This record gives sequence, C-alpha cells and structure tokens, in this order.
Amino acid sequence: MTGSVKDMIRSIRSCKTPAEERAVIARECADIRGALNGNSSSERRKNIAKLLLIHLMGHNTNFGQVECVKLVASSKFADKRIGYLGLSLLLNEDSEILTLAINSIKMDLNGNNVYAAESALNALGSLGTQEMFKELYYDLERLMKSPAVNVRKRAIVCAARMLRKVGQASMVPGPDAMELATSHFHLIPSLLCDHNHGIISAALTMLEVIIEYFPKCCNFPSVYELLVKTLQSVCNEATGGIGMMFGGGRDYEVNGVNDPFLKVKLLSLLRRVFAKCRDQVPGNQQLFDIVSQVVKGATTSNNASHALMYECVRTIYSEMHDPKFNQLGKDVVQKFISTNDNNIKYIALGILNNLVDVTLTVGDSNWNIIVQSLRQPDISIRRRALDVTLKLMSRDTVRPLMQHLYDFLLAASDDLKKESVTKIAAALKRHAESEYYRLETMVKIFAIAGNCLSDSILHSFIAEVGAAPQDTQIRVTTKLYYVLPNNLGQDALVRAALWCLGEYTHMLPSLSQIDVTPSSGIQAPVEAEPAAKLEYEDLLGVADATKSAVDINAILGSSSGETAAQVVQSLEPVAKHILTCSGTPGKDCTNGQYLLTCLGKLASRLPNEASTILRIVKQFKKHINTELQQRAGEIEMLYQQGALDVLVLTGPVVIPYHMPAMDNALLPMETVPAAFADDLLGLCDVGSGKPADSTVVAPAPLVNTAKAQKIDTLDFMSFESNDMDTKTKKNNDEFGEFFPF
Repeated sequence: MTGSVKDMIRSIRSCKTPAEERAVIARECADIRGALNGNSSSERRKNIAKLLLIHLMGHNTNFGQVECVKLVASSKFADKRIGYLGLSLLLNEDSEILTLAINSIKMDLNGNNVYAAESALNALGSLGTQEMFKELYYDLERLMKSPAVNVRKRAIVCAARMLRKVGQASMVPGPDAMELATSHFHLIPSLLCDHNHGIISAALTMLEVIIEYFPKCCNFPSVYELLVKTLQSVCNEATGGIGMMFGGGRDYEVNGVNDPFLKVKLLSLLRRVFAKCRDQVPGNQQLFDIVSQVVKGATTSNNASHALMYECVRTIYSEMHDPKFNQLGKDVVQKFISTNDNNIKYIALGILNNLVDVTLTVGDSNWNIIVQSLRQPDISIRRRALDVTLKLMSRDTVRPLMQHLYDFLLAASDDLKKESVTKIAAALKRHAESEYYRLETMVKIFAIAGNCLSDSILHSFIAEVGAAPQDTQIRVTTKLYYVLPNNLGQDALVRAALWCLGEYTHMLPSLSQIDVTPSSGIQAPVEAEPAAKLEYEDLLGVADATKSAVDINAILGSSSGETAAQVVQSLEPVAKHILTCSGTPGKDCTNGQYLLTCLGKLASRLPNEASTILRIVKQFKKHINTELQQRAGEIEMLYQQGALDVLVLTGPVVIPYHMPAMDNALLPMETVPAAFADDLLGLCDVGSGKPADSTVVAPAPLVNTAKAQKIDTLDFMSFESNDMDTKTKKNNDEFGEFFPF
C-alpha cells in the first residue's frame, strides 16, 4: 500500500536538490508499479492521481495509461472521473490505447448518468480522432439536442473538433465532408438563439471551424446579420435583455461587464465574417453601430473592460479607412491613455500610429500623449512612442519635438540610442526646415549619443557638410568648435569636429562674427532685432558666443590669425585626451587618425601655427600604436621637406551621399600626370610646379562604398579600415512588426 498524495507532495517539497527530488519520484513510481495490480479501486484512483502530479512535473508516466482505461470502464463515477482526467492528460490523440476506451465512452454517452456523459464528452473534445468520431457520430448528434445544458454544449464542442479533423484530413473537402458541414451549419441559427451563453459560445466555436475549413457551405450575409443580432442581444442583457429572466446577465458578469468572453468571441467572428461579405451587405453602418455601442458601454477600470476594448480596437483596424471608424479609434485612444496600465498605453500608441489623418500640434491631446510616453520608464512604451513621434513629425513640429527627443536620448540605453539615432536622422532628412538646422541638430545628437551611432551616419553627416554652401560649412564648423571641448568622450562628435576643422578652419573669420543660432544665418545686417531664442533651440548651451550676423561677402575667404590660433589651441586637450584613452593595447585609435589628419591639413593651411601643430604631432611618435607613430613621423618629415601641400592639394573633398548608406558604384576615371603614375605616395616633385609632358588615365578600382567614404573622409591618409566598422547591425524591434497586437 502506497502513501497518500499529500505525503508524496510533502516529500517532494522537502527535497533540497534536484537529485533528491528525482530519487523521491523514482521511488514513488516504483511503489505505484507494484501496487497497480491490486484490486482496490480506491488505491487505483490514488495512484493515478499521483501519476498525474508526476506527469505535470515532466516525468515519464506511460506505464499508467492502461490503468486509466480500467478506471474509465468502472461502474463507479468516482473511478470514471479520475479515469477520464487521466486520459486527457496522460494520453494524446496518437496513442493506440485510446481505441480501448471507445466502447466505455459509448456506454457512458448512452447511459443515464449525466455526469459520466459530461466527463466522456470532455475527454472526447480533447482527444477525439476520426476513428472515434466515426463510431460515436450518431451519439453526438443525439446529445446536441439533449435537454441538459452542460451535455449539449459539450456535444457541440465535440462536433466542432470532429469538423476540424475532417477539414484537416484533405485540402479539398469531398462531398461527404461538405454534406456533414452543411448539416451542422444549419444548426447554427437555432443554437445562437439559445438563452444560455455556454451554448452560444460553443456554437460560435463550431461556426469558426466551418468558416475556416468549409467556407463554400456558408451564407456569409445571413451569418453577418445573425451575429449582429446576437451581439446586440448580449449587450442589452445588462439592462434587462432576454437572458436576464434566465439569470444570464448575473451568472456571466465579470467585474461589472456582462460576459466579456462571449462578447470578445462575437466581435472577433463578426470582423472575420464582414471581411468575407463586404461587397454583399449594404455597408458597415451596422458594424459601426455595434462597435460604438460596446466602446461606449465599456470602462477602463478592470481587465474585463480592457479585453473588450482591445477586441474593439482590432475591429476598428479592419475598417480604418472609413472616417467613422477612424474617429472611433481616436476616442478609444483617449480612453486607453487615461489608464495607469502600461499594457493599455502601449496599445493606445499602436492605435495612434495606425490612425489616418492624425494631426500633431503643440499642446493638443495627441501632443501630451506622445510627450508623456517619451518619458515613461517602460522601455517598450518609449520605443513605440519614438516611432509614433517620428511618424507624426512635420516641418511645423520638428523643432519643439526635437527638445523632447534630446531628453529621450539622454535617458536611453546604448542599444536604444543607436536604434533611435538612425530613425531620427532619417526623419530630419524629410522634415528639417533647412540644411543648416539639420546639420546643427545632428551636432547636438552627436554630443548626446556620439558613442552609440553607426559609422554610416557620421559619414553621411560629413558628406552633407562637404556638399553644403560655404556659409553653412563655416557655421557648422564653428558650432563644432564650441561643442568639442566639453564632449571629448563622444567619438562621433570628435571625429566630425576634427574633419571639419581640418577642412574649413582656414576659411573661418573671427569667431565673434559668426552667428550659429538655429533661427538665423549669415546674412546682411537688418534693422529688426533678432527673434528671442526659444528654450528648445539651445539644449547644449553652445550659442553663448553668438553675435549679430554680418555680410557673408565680407567674411568669406578672410581667415583670421586669431581664429587659427584658437582652433589649434583647442586641439591640444583633444590630443591629450586621445593619448590618455588610446594608450593601452587593444584600444581604438580612430580618433587619433582623425586628429593627425586634421593637424596635417592645418599645418599646410595655417603656416603661422605650424610650430604649435608639430609639437602636438610629436607626442604621437611614441604612441603604443604603430600606425599613429608612422603617421606622426610622416607628417613631421613632410613638414621638414616643405611638402605638406600634398595633404590639401585638391581642396576639400565633396563626397556624394545617400541616407543611410551609399550604393556601390564605379568611381570616375582619374587623370594623373605620367610622371606620377607610379608614385604611390604622391611625393615626387611636390611643389616643383613643372607640369608633366603627358598624362595617363588610371581607372579607379571598384571599392566598397563604406570604405570609400572612410578613406575620402581621412583624405590622403591610408589608415587601415576595420571591416567590422562598415557592417551595420540590423536593429529589429523586440515586438516584431510595428503592430500593437
């Protein structure tokens, strides 16, 4: 005789290690095997109950399957109850032992014990196969008309499983299968008119199966009308509908909502049926009326109402092109966003993202929803709020929205920053009011997330600066000059600043003459006072040195010696920071490469500052990285030979760009002097001024575009390019496609 179920549970819970637990279960299984041959039905029930627990814990219990069949064949209901439960859990529809239970199930279906029939129908609804349904078809047909409600609804569920098995047996149903489905389809109207919600729910399950596997036998317009009437009846029960006299309203109420499970199933099926008969019904007014009725009657105070509103949203999505449903979706957003449940807020943002003709203005309800969502601690809500923000962004709202996006980036993780910067850069490309504003905004983004963006964004920024007008180049370079000292840890900002300073410092006038505010440009003086600076225009405080604008023609091309000295002096802390951060093996030395390239260009273009520049360059001759050592030595040697002009011989490079990355293309043919055709370093006769006798045409090789961008960015320097830098990692949203369900 084995111990009780409670004793086994107590023994398992007292185990401190998995090994002890497995030993206890193995000992119990051995005791159960030895006791299965006993004749006591109570012992058999107790042992099967233990096996059910052991099965739920993931251990093998195949040796007890035959005992379940023995319990089902017993004449005692206590044995049948545990036997049918064991059949449902320990066996599956592929088990051959099920054939031994068919006769017992048939006897219970035809017996006088209603509870035994219910247990048999439960097992049949879980494990029924085609062979079993062939034997029990007429019994199911009879029980579908039984006066016992519990028996009738279980028989309907078994019939739904039978139809599903028949439909899955072949891709094209045969005449017999179509006849079977048609006969059950004709039962649907009478079943949906039943006062019991369980019967209606079972009938909807059977209707779903028929629509999925036997659509040709369905009259969808009539089904649509029938479902609308059923949903209206269920919705009216809370106020005294036909079900109230049978207790239907009170019996199925959940947190003040009358049978949310049935309403959800009706809405789901109604949406599917309407999609199939859209052209056969007068319009979607009935659907709109019933969905509006459900939405207006639901609250957002409990999960039952949330589930109902959720299904209403799915129905609204199916008709989003209709203005009525679009407005209804906006009303649902207002209800959802007022709750404290983050899951509901997440759905509300999904609705807002899919609505049509949604306008976004500062201070309206949609604006408040987005701003609050961008500040949520839940990363899922912030991620979705970002997508909604960028979709609804326009030329009128880009400036105020960027202030909130700056705050968003400041609080984001590195992975989220990398994904967000890519999206924000693409949105700025579409909605920025001017080229300078887009570049200036990217400078601020570099200062916030310069370590978390891909190289393609940096290369695109450099390409845009190179293709911009000269006044824009000057203003962007000046802004980078002011931002750089306080953001030396942001790699993208450091590299962009070094490239621009190397290319355009010689064009900078006195820095006090350049206006870098977002709302103004280099233009002729005007009498009106400049507009007051908005709060969101200077997040980083880089406009402190701004002065009144001056005539562009008066400053372009007139380099200031004071400006040159200031720029070179500002590079000394940059060099010190790079030497400190890259002084250990394995550290990235890309910033050092950019710095040496910048210093080489400045030494050529600003000869008065050459001594200061060379003092900085010499610090890299003892750097641990051999590449930086070599480049520092080359720059010093070129200076001593008076050949630094080779660095800037062709002027600033204009790089063609695309967002987010360039397409591969053949570079144009280069024409080089014959004397220099074999000069790989381009150092022969530099500065001699003697033209070659003839020229040869050297075709440029087909190169990877990302590499070409990087090499062009560094001008003549041939630093080694890490292939891993050119690969962009695909950022997939953890929630799949941007859809709230």
